[in-house]
Amino acid sequence: MARHLQTLGLERAPFPPTPDAAAWFQTTRLEADLVEAAHCLRTRAGFVLLTGEVGTGKSTFLRRLLLTLDGEGIVTSMVFNTFLQGPDLLAAVLHDFGLDARGNPAADIETLNRFLVQRWRAQVTCVLVIDDAQNLTLESLELLRLLTNLETGQEKLLQIVLAGQPELHQNLEQPCIRQLASRICKHVHLEALDPAGIERYVHFRLAAAGNPSPGITLAAGAALALHRASGGNPRRVHLIMDRCLYGLYGQRVDARTVDAALVRTAAAEAGVQPVRPRAGLPIALAASLAGLLVVGVLMLALRSDDSHAEERAPTVMSPVAAAEETHRQWNACLRRLGDQPLQMQAIGDALLERLPSREGLCLRRQGDGWQAGWRAGLRAEDFLDGAGDRRRLLALQALLADYGLYDGALDGRYGSRMRAAIRQFQDRNGLPASGLPDPATLLLFDTLLAARSGAGPTPPETQQHGHG
Repeated sequence: MARHLQTLGLERAPFPPTPDAAAWFQTTRLEADLVEAAHCLRTRAGFVLLTGEVGTGKSTFLRRLLLTLDGEGIVTSMVFNTFLQGPDLLAAVLHDFGLDARGNPAADIETLNRFLVQRWRAQVTCVLVIDDAQNLTLESLELLRLLTNLETGQEKLLQIVLAGQPELHQNLEQPCIRQLASRICKHVHLEALDPAGIERYVHFRLAAAGNPSPGITLAAGAALALHRASGGNPRRVHLIMDRCLYGLYGQRVDARTVDAALVRTAAAEAGVQPVRPRAGLPIALAASLAGLLVVGVLMLALRSDDSHAEERAPTVMSPVAAAEETHRQWNACLRRLGDQPLQMQAIGDALLERLPSREGLCLRRQGDGWQAGWRAGLRAEDFLDGAGDRRRLLALQALLADYGLYDGALDGRYGSRMRAAIRQFQDRNGLPASGLPDPATLLLFDTLLAARSGAGPTPPETQQHGHG
């Protein structure tokens, strides 16, 4: 590892130039998209479309999707060279499945069909992943339409994931291939990060790289400067933040704060041109920044017997100093939660009041709501067949049954009845009633299950008390 990263106390590069599925920055929307995309492939329901500008994380999403499906009886053919078209593209697909191509499209499709039928009989799902699919010609898209016709009964033999830049979606909207577009089961579009999202993303990446305490933080205004320079594009964020770390290394020994001036200097050194905001955006950016400058309130393991304790008089400090102190305490709190996977989620006061306990929970005020961090008990992966711990779903099914929401078998499986039960639970608790295990729902489940078992979600050695 580079010396400047070691000097800064990091254990790995937090902003690598290549996709890093191991340090997955999850949001409610991304986790829901991931679960739905995996469900489409697993149930052979159609093909998945993934779009986004260059650098928004398409390759990382693909890797995370394939990791989610790993070990579930799925074989994958991946095509990255989309300058191969028509028969050459078909030959590349066959080769990646371990088949010999004859160079005759009709014969090659028949060879592929026999292979897919054999795999289907062996209960193996075949997935074709094509990256940079915006380069595909109409001829190649028509070929994919033919491949989606390969089926047995009501099930598609080949599941397809097309990933590409936004023009891919435009290509699929052409009338001549509307039959292919009609078979899209799930369209995932990756958006750029807003200033608040950039702040969360940067601190998440730093924490995943072992950021020590006191560690590297963003000063107030740095997130907005980073957004202006990067346009919210994660790849550009990585380029700029990597230069910022070099900048910290060249400063005094105890320098650990990335400010707006350092961001602008790093962006210039990295050759990243400032991105002009769209019309009407400055007001939204100003509102987001105002939320970031609000003095944060941080709690770790605030127990019910402390809830009526006398509050200390707040220390008067400047907005910048207050924001920096909040960042420092927040990072320290997350580190005390331990090495297990963490969940992060923005929540409102209504959900916070519904939590039976705040033990093992990091909280800081953000805008009109809160940002919560906790050690994950239930994970989105637990709801995917074969990918998680069935015991956790068994406990959740028992909980939902006690609430009169679930009347199915206690089998630890996420089926239609359990999804309906979760949808009712979400509706009852003022959450978006999707039936999907989004982070806010998982937080409420985790705290309810912990209260039910009488054990907090964090071990005693990580529990600290604080008041906001």
